[in-house]
Amino acid sequence: MPAIPKNLSLLHAEEEALCVKSIALIEGSKDMSLHVSMIEQCMDALQYVRVNTLDMSEDQLIVALIGASLFNSMASAMKLLLSGYYQSSGLQIRYILESGWLLDYLRTDAKLVRQWKETTEDKRLKLFGPNIVRKALDKRDGFKRKNRDAHYKRLCNLCGHPTFAGFAMLRPNPTADAHMGPMLVPSLLEGCIQELVQVSIIAAHAFTRFFPPKTQLDYKARLHFLEAYGDWREKVFGKLPDPTPVNQIE
Repeated sequence: MPAIPKNLSLLHAEEEALCVKSIALIEGSKDMSLHVSMIEQCMDALQYVRVNTLDMSEDQLIVALIGASLFNSMASAMKLLLSGYYQSSGLQIRYILESGWLLDYLRTDAKLVRQWKETTEDKRLKLFGPNIVRKALDKRDGFKRKNRDAHYKRLCNLCGHPTFAGFAMLRPNPTADAHMGPMLVPSLLEGCIQELVQVSIIAAHAFTRFFPPKTQLDYKARLHFLEAYGDWREKVFGKLPDPTPVNQIE
């Protein structure tokens, strides 16, 4: 078998070296360490449901597939940001955000999960496009500032579409030329982690609501996730979360 081309091997070696340096930066930052720990909690919540929910309904099986995709995207986003591919990490982050909101929207009507699965591609954007989903959620929640719209467009502009503004994700510093290949930029590393933890929480909350706990282990797993989220929220925003969900689980 032919060997992997030398340049690709060298590129991978540099990615791995930058990963070590990125981890060191994270471990030296209380904020980034907290965010990364919460990202892991979100991934654990997805995995627990997928592995331990027996006899899923047809709708739950569909949602579980979205959960598998979310887990892989969270892992990919983390791998890419550790290796210094910040714009590419942002692509995964946008996917997680869009998927989390889709799950939240599918919860609003029991018929929507099956409808989403069976909708043909030519009708998907008309019925379940990102803009449709955002507007429906804002209407449900009484939100008028369109913060969801701004969040999604920011990720599209920086990571999801070829825009000049997006080249900022490729520059070691604002005045430098774009860098090809992995690079270590602490501000971009922290920014990607901040975005990833937000969208992971949105997605994990939306996903787990399709799977009400049944066994004692289910309740313990759900409680562990909610307590981790409450601790994260208090440390980041200085606000105690609503204790009702934790009290109900206890």
